Amino acid sequence: MRNTVQSEKARSAKTSRREFLGAAAAGAAAATGASFAPRIARAQNVNDQLGVGLIGVGGRGQYHVRMLQSMIEGGEKIRIVAVSDAYAPRMRSSAERSKAKSYMHHQELLADKEVDVVCIASPDRLHIPQALDAIRAGKDVYCEKPMGHWSQFDLSKKLLEETSKLNRIVQVGNQGNSSSFWPRIREMIQKGAIGRPQHVLAGFYRYGDWGERMPIPDKEAQPGPDLDWDSFLGDAPKVPFSVERFFSWRMFLDYAGGPCTDLFPHVYTPILSTLGLKTPSLASTSGGIFKYDDYGREVPDTFNMCLDFPEKLSVVLVCTLANEYMTEPAIRGDEGTITLQNPVWEVGCDTVTLYPRKGEPTVIAGEKPNSTVAHWKNFLQCVRTREKPVSDVEFGCNVQAALCMGMLSYLQKKTARFDAARQEIIL
Repeated sequence: MRNTVQSEKARSAKTSRREFLGAAAAGAAAATGASFAPRIARAQNVNDQLGVGLIGVGGRGQYHVRMLQSMIEGGEKIRIVAVSDAYAPRMRSSAERSKAKSYMHHQELLADKEVDVVCIASPDRLHIPQALDAIRAGKDVYCEKPMGHWSQFDLSKKLLEETSKLNRIVQVGNQGNSSSFWPRIREMIQKGAIGRPQHVLAGFYRYGDWGERMPIPDKEAQPGPDLDWDSFLGDAPKVPFSVERFFSWRMFLDYAGGPCTDLFPHVYTPILSTLGLKTPSLASTSGGIFKYDDYGREVPDTFNMCLDFPEKLSVVLVCTLANEYMTEPAIRGDEGTITLQNPVWEVGCDTVTLYPRKGEPTVIAGEKPNSTVAHWKNFLQCVRTREKPVSDVEFGCNVQAALCMGMLSYLQKKTARFDAARQEIIL
């Protein structure tokens, strides 16, 4: 596995700028305090509006901007205060769209006293470090999935620890936990429709590698005032600038994990919450770059992962980017099977079919609600009430454990084990 520890030389070269930005973030923390009350008091003075700051306004971040604007038009008491991105043209466009302030560095956004909550939609590797900076600055956080990079399981545990200690609200962007569909499946299973669940088989299928080979808006772009390469790298290995790495970062192992960390969260998180599972005991994987071996791609385009749980249940997830033919996901118990027709992961499906071990199948109408809006509404409600969100950091850590186990298993060609007592991954 690659060494991801930042060199002392690289650290010292940026000490002065980081000290300045760190002081700005610390100032925000001091101004807001560790408790929630000061920020609520400020928000109540402007009709109880919560100020939202967005860190990372690429494809997913822009989606959040549009969705938040739609929620505002629908009466949600929020306003978009500020945006931040390491690429200035993208940041300026988003700021103009939302009539918000713009900051090149996320620490400057966190120092803005008008920002109450933060949405983090930057590259995977930056999620947890930026979330830690945010909660330390007294902000609540909506953090996109995956919660972190596949090499950051220890950092995931640090986020869990500090979120609890600082009494912050953190919602991980596993929106399936806010879908009104999946609780119906959970209720069927809890009522014994399939007996004891024993085996789950599900997949994510796509034709094309466009999800990783993201568009490059300016092939001549270079580091400078409008492109902060150092901020993009974070704690990743220090490598020379590459326009492909900066814009199409999902192709590279330093910043992403391919299907395991980008696509499987959509499939895995509804299964995890529906069955009430936590962390697997074993993970074994297979796959590789079987089709898209150009563009310098490093992450696999075909990936299969088998997870065994201490509850004596296996979850098998499969993915190929060379064929979009969908097979029906199946949850198999010792007394029957539940299958989903035309699923949209983290949302719902067209119909559900129950196959009892004895008797005739039953077809039940499905649904496909807008679970991302529901996820944001749950987050904002919890910010105001201080209740636990439906996809909190503890749930995020359980998901992250499986994803990290899968990637480490794949890269080292070993079975990964999870030591629940020590909360450690062992190869």
